[in-house]
Amino acid sequence: MDGPWTTHIEGMNRAVEAGDTTVAVRAWRDGYAAALDHPGWAGLVQVAAASVRMGVLPGMRKACESRARDTYWTALFRARKQGSINGVLQTAEAFGSLGDRGMVEQCIKVAEALAALGGDADAASRVRTLTADLVRRYVEAAGVAWNRA
Repeated sequence: MDGPWTTHIEGMNRAVEAGDTTVAVRAWRDGYAAALDHPGWAGLVQVAAASVRMGVLPGMRKACESRARDTYWTALFRARKQGSINGVLQTAEAFGSLGDRGMVEQCIKVAEALAALGGDADAASRVRTLTADLVRRYVEAAGVAWNRA
């Protein structure tokens, strides 16, 4: 999805390729601000993923992962508020890629609740299928028991 953050993130990507940390951080911040100004969740997910990519720069990995995690949180809250099961599941996938199993579990619970609130049997079935895959890849793969209580 293109949005007002896209140009900034493209600039960040170029700066990362060139190894220019200062320009990359500035471009990322501009993209983040643009995504925050936009009412949806998708731009925040894209900007957070860009932060992870920026982590390849020397000395930036921990800070970039932390910023990505914070940005995924914001995206999750927006997706939940907007009733977007897709948004919640995308943030679950993103948290899983960061190794944050606890947040994957939280996202799954939010997605299940949204599906139940909607009363749509197809959506509930889709959520069950997708969350089973998330649990298998990010929770059970780490040897963590999944508790749906």
